Amino acid sequence: MFSTFSTLFYVLLALVMLGVLVMVHEAGHFFVARLCGIEVMEFSIGMGPKIWAHTGKRGTVYSLRALPVGGYCKFYGEDEDNDDPRAYNKQAVWKRFLSVLAGPLMNFVIALLIVIVFVTAIGEYYLQIQSVNAGEPAQTAGLEAGDVLVGVNGETITSAAMVTDAISKSGGSPVTMTVMRDGGYRHVSVSPAYSAEMGAYAIGISFGSARVRLPLLDSVKVAVDWNISAVKSIWDALAGLVTRGEGVNDIAGPVGTIDIIQKETRAGGLDIYLKLAALISINLGFMNLLPIPGLDGSRLIFFAIEAIRRKPVNPNVEGMIHMCGFVLLMLVVVVFTYKDILRIFA
Repeated sequence: MFSTFSTLFYVLLALVMLGVLVMVHEAGHFFVARLCGIEVMEFSIGMGPKIWAHTGKRGTVYSLRALPVGGYCKFYGEDEDNDDPRAYNKQAVWKRFLSVLAGPLMNFVIALLIVIVFVTAIGEYYLQIQSVNAGEPAQTAGLEAGDVLVGVNGETITSAAMVTDAISKSGGSPVTMTVMRDGGYRHVSVSPAYSAEMGAYAIGISFGSARVRLPLLDSVKVAVDWNISAVKSIWDALAGLVTRGEGVNDIAGPVGTIDIIQKETRAGGLDIYLKLAALISINLGFMNLLPIPGLDGSRLIFFAIEAIRRKPVNPNVEGMIHMCGFVLLMLVVVVFTYKDILRIFA
């Protein structure tokens, strides 16, 4: 019984995460559209049947729908041939472009903020020197117990192996260790010495890990680097999927994503939950920028064509293309949801 309630709790946390990330995405569309003078008819979180709705002072319907597979902002006169000057398709192309682009951009912004808050307020685990052997290269160069290792030879340290490899492969040439000490950074040049006992070059330190909270400016750099790295990883995975079919069996739909979040959060706690939130937000922003009919990227392509031609594509034709793309996406969601359910119960 306790296990069941525990699972439901983590599933609820997963649903909250996805709901917040979708809300952030749609809020980007909503607020930029409002700033550009574009009327929003409905602001919806989720798809399918309404389970709650409220009409605001300006006539916008705010709704929560049953299926946690996305959301949308419905603009007045969108995807239709409407002669009303207030209609979405009668607005300047740059206004429509910005209102659509704002959704994915907000996902990247919230991912940055999550990482910044995490690294600043909670702290990330870094390698830390536990001891320095007397008379060996590390002590001679000025390294001290308690120094936090953040870089080697100008590259950010991502694992302990990165440090040991740089030292062992140095051949005795100086290795530049970047350490954090007393809130500042120091670049220490260490010349490894060959250790007959170890059969490799060494500098005479032992290290472990320690949670370190970074200053705000440093956390911003870490967050930017983390986001760039995540985008590269998503791009590489997508390229592998399209060109070689790699990872096709690992793709998860909404149910699978919720299951992954609840399992990883149960195992890793708040650290994993926040990192997953940042990663999924980046994924959501990146995927929405792809030029696939029904997604934001496709609409941006149509706006670019309109700006170049100085003439919009027929709204009915564009609307039909987006609708067909949306239906196809929903079919894909259904297929992967079915696979998710089979995988979970298997």
